[in-house]
Amino acid sequence: MEISTRRFVCPCCGYPELDGPPYERMGLPPWLDHGSPPYSQRYGMPSYDVCACCGFEFGNEDEPGTAPPQTFAEYLADWIARGCVWFAPTRRPGAWSLEEQLRRAGIQYDKNVA
Repeated sequence: MEISTRRFVCPCCGYPELDGPPYERMGLPPWLDHGSPPYSQRYGMPSYDVCACCGFEFGNEDEPGTAPPQTFAEYLADWIARGCVWFAPTRRPGAWSLEEQLRRAGIQYDKNVA
């Protein structure tokens, strides 16, 4: 019997290798509409984990505090505008494609808007 490890998906950039759910009640994609932050009101307690790809910290970037909260789409647009620099570059797959990652997660992004 083979043991499989369940992976979770970043709702911001679609990275499919999170070790746990970003928020306690957030399921896997496809997602319809996340609504407005803070996302803990909709999805429950955030993990406070940081996505190895885009660097979104669940429960920090979307919560009011030291900076205005950002939606997943706003953060994604900013991250792309900064050049898609990976938070943990050693976890980046060799043939990585942002477009393919977003497509697999069902995340819509219009690169002409950013």
